[in-house]
Amino acid sequence: MLVKLQTMSAVYLHIPFCVKRCDYCDFITYAGQGEFLDEYHQALIKEIQFYGGKSSRANSIYFGGGTPSLLSPGQVDALLRAIDHSIGIEAKAEITLEANPGTVDYQELKAFKRSGINRLSLGVQSFIDRDLRSLGRIHNTDQAISAIIQSRDAGFDNLSLDLIFGLANQSLADWESNLEGAAEMGVEHLSLYSLIVEPGTPLAKRVENGEVVLPDDDLAADMYELTMDKLPQLGLFQYEISSWAKSEALESRHNKVYWKNQDYIGIGAGAHGKYGDRRVRNVSTIPAYIKLSRSQASQEEGLSWAVEEVLPISEKEAMQETMMLGLRMTREGVSAAEFLQTYGQAMESVFDQEITKLIKLGLVEWIGTGLSRRLILTRRGIMLGNLVFQEFV
Repeated sequence: MLVKLQTMSAVYLHIPFCVKRCDYCDFITYAGQGEFLDEYHQALIKEIQFYGGKSSRANSIYFGGGTPSLLSPGQVDALLRAIDHSIGIEAKAEITLEANPGTVDYQELKAFKRSGINRLSLGVQSFIDRDLRSLGRIHNTDQAISAIIQSRDAGFDNLSLDLIFGLANQSLADWESNLEGAAEMGVEHLSLYSLIVEPGTPLAKRVENGEVVLPDDDLAADMYELTMDKLPQLGLFQYEISSWAKSEALESRHNKVYWKNQDYIGIGAGAHGKYGDRRVRNVSTIPAYIKLSRSQASQEEGLSWAVEEVLPISEKEAMQETMMLGLRMTREGVSAAEFLQTYGQAMESVFDQEITKLIKLGLVEWIGTGLSRRLILTRRGIMLGNLVFQEFV
C-alpha cells in the first residue's frame, strides 16, 4: 500500500559530508568522501522522485548535515526543483540550509538565496577562538562574523545561529559574551545547546584521559539560567527548550513539525522519516545509499528503496511521544484539544497520574480553560526537563 502523510508535509534532506568531523560530533557525517558528492546528489533526486504523490505539498524543507553548504548552489537549486516537481512546495514554505563559516562566501550565499533558500542556519558554536579550537571547528571568530555579515549582504533576512555552552574553560562571562555577540549581530533565531560528550568521539577520549575538564553541572545550569534571563532583554524569546526567536513568525517551522509529532519525509543516507504509525531510517553510509539508488529495489508499504529500518509506533507510544516532544515547546506545550482530536481520548485521562505528580512537583502547569487548555513546563520544569520527559517513557 502507499504511505500517505496525514499531516503537514516537511522534507528533510541529509547531507552527510564534512571538511572535517568536529571532535564532539557523533552524527552520521563523513569527512574525506567528497568524491561521492555528485553521485550522492543524483541519488537524492531519485529518492525525492520516489516520494512524488505520496504526501501533501511541502511547507518546510530543511537541508541538514554534515555540511549542506558543501553542495553547490546549482545542486541545491536542482534538488528544490525536484521537490517542487515531485512533491510540490508551498508558495511561502520555509526553506533552510545549514552552513558552516569557512565553507561559504558572498557569491555562493547570493546563489543559494537565488536558488530558493530563505532561511540560513549557521554553525557558529562560539565567538571565542579558544572554544572553536577546543571543539575542532574549521573556522575562527572572524570567519563566523564575516559569514553573518555576508549572509545579510546576500539578502538573507532570517538567520539562525547555533551556539554551545558547557565547554572546557568556558566561564559564565564567556557565555554571556557569546549571547551578547549573537544579539548584536541582529540574528532572528538562536539554537543553544549544552555540550554532550558522546561515547567514542575524540572529545570523549580527551575527557577520559584528563586532557579536557568540562564545567560542572552547576555551572552549566547557571549558563542556561543566564540565557533564560538575558535573551528576553536582548529581544529574543524562548519558545522551546533549546530555541529562541525574535517573534513567533521566526520560530523554526521545520523543528516544530518534529516537536508536534507530525509526519515528515527523510531523504538521504542516515535520514529519518515519520509516516503515520511508523518511523523509518535510511541506510547510513554514502556508498550504500548510492548503490541502492542504482537498483531502486522495491520496498513494501511504499517506502523508499533507501529505507533500512522500520519501527512501528503503537497508539500508546504515539501519545507518549506527543507529550515528550510537545512539552519541549515552552510557550505552546501540549494542547488538550489537539490531543483529544488526534487520539480520541483526553490527555488528563491517559496520563492522569503523571500529570498530577508533575504538577505537585511544580514542573508543569495548565494554562487556559476547557479544551483551550495547554500543559506547559514551568520555569523549574524547563530547568529539569529530563525529569518531566521520563514520566512519559
